[in-house]
Amino acid sequence: MLKKYQEKRDFTKTAEPSGAESVEAGGPLRFVVQMHNARRLHYDVRLELDGVLLSWAVPKGPSYNPNDKHLAVHVEDHPLNYASFEGTIPKGEYGGGEVIVWDEGVYSPDDKGILSFDDRAEAQRRMREEMKKGKLSITFRGHKLTGSWTLVKTHSKEADQWLMIKHRDGTEREDFDVTTLDRSVKTGRTVEDIRAGRAGNLIEPANVAGAIERKQMPEILSPMAAVEAKEPFNKKGWAFELKIDGIRILAHVAHGSVRLYSRNGNDVTAKFPKLVEELKQLPHDRFILDGEAVCYEEDGTPSFQNMLQRFQLQDPRQITAMDMKLPIEYCIFDLLYLDGWDLRGARLEDRRALLAQMNPRTTTMRVLDSFPEEGELLFEHATQMGFEGVVGKKLDSRYREGVRSPDWLKVKKHHSDEFFVAGWTPGQGNRAHAFGALILAEKDETGAFRYAGNVGSGFDDATLDQTNDLLRAMPKAKKPFPQSVENESKAHWVEPKLVAEVRYAQRTKEGYLRFPVFLRLRPEWDIDPNIEVKEEMPDPPEESSVENVVDQLQNPKDDFQIEVEGQRIGVTSASKVLWPATEEHRAVTKREFLTYLAKVADAMIPHLRDRPIAFARFPDGLKGGSFFQKHWAHRPDFVDRIDIWSNHVGSATEYLMCNNLPTLLWLGQLAALEIHPWYSRINPKPDTDLPTNFAQSDDTLDDSVLNYPDFMVIDLDPNIRTGNEKEGEDPEPSRFAWEKTVEAALPLKELLDGIGLKGYPKTSGKTGLHVYVPIKRIYDYKTVRLMCETIGRHLLEQIPEVLTMEWKVSKRPAKIFFDHNQNVRGKTLVSVYSPRPVPGAPVSFPVSWEDLERGIYPSDFRIDNVPEILKGQGDAWADILDSRQSIGAT
Repeated sequence: MLKKYQEKRDFTKTAEPSGAESVEAGGPLRFVVQMHNARRLHYDVRLELDGVLLSWAVPKGPSYNPNDKHLAVHVEDHPLNYASFEGTIPKGEYGGGEVIVWDEGVYSPDDKGILSFDDRAEAQRRMREEMKKGKLSITFRGHKLTGSWTLVKTHSKEADQWLMIKHRDGTEREDFDVTTLDRSVKTGRTVEDIRAGRAGNLIEPANVAGAIERKQMPEILSPMAAVEAKEPFNKKGWAFELKIDGIRILAHVAHGSVRLYSRNGNDVTAKFPKLVEELKQLPHDRFILDGEAVCYEEDGTPSFQNMLQRFQLQDPRQITAMDMKLPIEYCIFDLLYLDGWDLRGARLEDRRALLAQMNPRTTTMRVLDSFPEEGELLFEHATQMGFEGVVGKKLDSRYREGVRSPDWLKVKKHHSDEFFVAGWTPGQGNRAHAFGALILAEKDETGAFRYAGNVGSGFDDATLDQTNDLLRAMPKAKKPFPQSVENESKAHWVEPKLVAEVRYAQRTKEGYLRFPVFLRLRPEWDIDPNIEVKEEMPDPPEESSVENVVDQLQNPKDDFQIEVEGQRIGVTSASKVLWPATEEHRAVTKREFLTYLAKVADAMIPHLRDRPIAFARFPDGLKGGSFFQKHWAHRPDFVDRIDIWSNHVGSATEYLMCNNLPTLLWLGQLAALEIHPWYSRINPKPDTDLPTNFAQSDDTLDDSVLNYPDFMVIDLDPNIRTGNEKEGEDPEPSRFAWEKTVEAALPLKELLDGIGLKGYPKTSGKTGLHVYVPIKRIYDYKTVRLMCETIGRHLLEQIPEVLTMEWKVSKRPAKIFFDHNQNVRGKTLVSVYSPRPVPGAPVSFPVSWEDLERGIYPSDFRIDNVPEILKGQGDAWADILDSRQSIGAT
């Protein structure tokens, strides 16, 4: 069957498969469309049948417009493994030019609406019959091609000519040119990339930082929600989307089965039959999407009332008919799971990139456009076009299921929220037959109801009667909150089950709504099950919320709560002394420690972000006991985590990361007096594409980006005692020990300079010195450790009277210990700007080599003065990762 194919090619010159290899085939029949830049650009449509690929050359490519009848020339059969061929056919060879895999997936004959995806033998039998008749009717389930097409043979005598025509099956698009999507679905390359020899840019979930391999698809029933901000804003590191007035839908697709859930976890699959069918056609086996289903007015603006009209229907036939009359569009903005990979721990920008690559674009769904940084301009255009507003999202935010997070901020033209209807007041005049106003309630942070105000405006005759009928049918109840209500003696109380969306100007100091206007009742399948009190809306995010946090920490109470970036953190025993007073330094309380962390957060967090951490806790301060921790059983939702394989445990264990201000202050509340980050990060961007599979096995961890550090670290640790230490205690800090450390450090700088490496010193916070050498992430920990040892041996030869590399403490002389063994995965040094648990509350602080020569001392940098120093000079290590170096010369 491949004789003609093989006769046309010289396989000593072309990399195309010869067809000699056998290829196992099973499951649905496969198809591939290859974009082929030969004498002229064309598209090769190939259909699997009986062990080969039937092939047609389509000069203009497939079209979604049923009016287009594109020529398709039937050419020789190709081998099955040609489906994965991508590259260059040499000039002078048959078909010379560049080839990419433009689309791929599975297909089935679909004559008379009958599909055979699940019966391979039957599908092939039907295809043989249709080939004999010269007319194929097939349904594609690919990345770019979805729905039904026909290939019909013409009566031309010049060649085996056919026509490729799109069927009118609901997936047709007269306004969409699918050939504008010009990248390979396998590698992300264009034919121009192939010609230029450029590598592919397709993203694999396994290489996305924070993605976790989970064979079992998680049950995600509660979406992440946004906090409302006061006004639109522009912000680097944020992207903005239109806020669409529709129904939030989580779409779970697994092995051809589709389940759709509203935001309170209700199954609404039956309400969207067309969307269900189109989700089945996407070429991925298992995935979870988050988006908004919306109906539009004739002018293109979203209409919630049209959506409600659809949802009142129960009869499947009426729902199908309504799909034609009031079609919905599923606007997708997030991808939470894809083919075995849980993406909730990945950054939004990476989830969006995978979503764009997935390209779920059909007549019923699309990816919602996202615009970087320019939130104010988008808000202006959005409100002019009749949209509610915009939603801003931090590009590095993780997906927090069921959490209303300040990482997502919604900005609306009018403030509105949802409230429970707790009762009603009698109507008067033309409302005597109904009610005067609805009595509104919301939940406080403890889950108890609180009065929010009354709303009597915004009702037309229809919504007044509809709401009145619902109120009269509700079970009677007692007043659910303690606050007083005007004309309370006349109020009628009902169980707070109905939910009203209400627009308002602002709130009073008591929290009551001012100038409220009724918008709508939310149906029970589209309400937030945890409607809580909305405190004062946050201002647009600034570079730092330090001043606000510092102000909150001045609360004179010992136990209180602070709000940090929309998260509540309980502070307990704020007056507890963590660092006792000494002759030279006053005592430092937990309140002062937390205040310090808030003030240095902007400098400190970038050096912790995306790195697993360990931390030393001193719950009762320096005078009490301490313990080292890497894990935490009940972390708050705002604390990011990562699963890392542990040989000791025989499975993956959870590590914490400190990626934001709430986490740093939460650690401070735990009295974590020092924080130790790894030298490697979970995020491969921007300099590498190393895998991010950390949890499966020791081998995958070895291959991952976590095994490739950003730094080679040199720990210069003085083993010089004052004579006041008790047996077994570490050496006390002393000026003599520090001077000896500097005496070892300066020759180290000369040695590093000599081999072309730049080192960045910082005080340990005691009398040691840490030198960080930023390196390219092309060396694993084992290699870096050996390189560091080599440097240490050279330095030891130069200054043997000052330095030692003796590993055993009992045999270590009174010299400066050069510790190269810190360069091991999982070992850590204290973070820059972290305090140390020694008297005086010193801080590990970056210094220059000139600082060492002019006689600075570690205790010059303390909790009480470092914030002011940073304010004056900034973070000396802010750009340290921009100085990554090659150490191959060593």
